[in-house]
Amino acid sequence: MENTKLIPEKEMIPGQKELSRLPVELNSGNWKLNIIPWIGGRILSMSHVPSGVQWLHSRIDINGYEEYSSTEYRSSGCTEEYNIIEMDLEHAREEESLILEGDVGGGLVLQRKISIPNDNPNILRIASTIEARSVGAGSGGFSRLACLRVHPTFTLFHPTETFVSFTSIDGTKHEVWPDSGEQIYEGNNLPHGKWMLVDKSLNLQLVNRFDVSQVVKCIVNWDNGTVNMELWSEDRPVSKESPLEIEHEYEVASFP
Repeated sequence: MENTKLIPEKEMIPGQKELSRLPVELNSGNWKLNIIPWIGGRILSMSHVPSGVQWLHSRIDINGYEEYSSTEYRSSGCTEEYNIIEMDLEHAREEESLILEGDVGGGLVLQRKISIPNDNPNILRIASTIEARSVGAGSGGFSRLACLRVHPTFTLFHPTETFVSFTSIDGTKHEVWPDSGEQIYEGNNLPHGKWMLVDKSLNLQLVNRFDVSQVVKCIVNWDNGTVNMELWSEDRPVSKESPLEIEHEYEVASFP
């Protein structure tokens, strides 16, 4: 793509480090995002322009859209500095996108591509990987245990009118309400590639689609005025040939 800047980290151009210290606005299709590369590559806001709804609850140093490199809450990947590796914010023919990378320790890098396809402007796509770049001698080429844990924090505008809805792999239909606390779904109870945050008062739902072959656990965690809808990869060592990957997307749709 002629408008794309591709900057290998080892060939970082003068000023590129400083570029990663500036907020990035991704404004295309039906979405307007603000991203903070230098604190975990965090997505600070995720506004759906047609409805005027900003779905994320965040401060600059916590919440918003976060990703971790292990099963532990706020583990590495959450607050590390990410570098901008590729940026296409010029409305190229295919999509507007941003690629970030952060060193999460142990020879592992967490890379995240955030994109809005031009042919489907209501879709916000996030594709993340944990890759082994330099695993130590004597390890057999494998890293420490790693888990790609996707941790977005969404705002509840109408807590008594909002719930999470999905159909599990075994065909069971679920409605999960704020009084249920934390709920974990695995195996046949896992959402079958799609779950929705529904606000009946707004008549809107935020649909999150994902590949069930990449996700082994989904967690719903309600708090005071917020909800986390987490996607977890398997928890295993990573090699150069076997990265962890989760590609998923968000779309706003009317309800019902």
